[in-house]
Amino acid sequence: MPGRAAIIWLISVFLCVPSGAQEGYYGVGHDRWHKEFYSKLNRNDGKGTCCDIMDCRPTQSRMVGDHYEVKVDGEWTPVPNDKINQVVAPDGGAHVCAPRQVGPNKGVIFCVVLPPEG
Repeated sequence: MPGRAAIIWLISVFLCVPSGAQEGYYGVGHDRWHKEFYSKLNRNDGKGTCCDIMDCRPTQSRMVGDHYEVKVDGEWTPVPNDKINQVVAPDGGAHVCAPRQVGPNKGVIFCVVLPPEG
């Protein structure tokens, strides 16, 4: 039975990783995209790159009324239009670059990449 429990545990861990990435949790999925994508993203305000350490990660996006929202650390967060980068991610998905959402960083977003509209 211990072998079966280990297999079930591994499957559970494997299945949970993609959902965590889709919730925009700090650091989740960052390593996969850093070298070829995140490290080349620049802030629209001219203050350097979007990404510092683990700031960028895959997420979900949606249109609500006249603005976009993305999930940042599991919560839907409004995206100011000036934070949207006009690039397409290699996976065609949504990505957010933001610090861990605690204290004064709550609601802070550096950059957002939205999926192409189809």
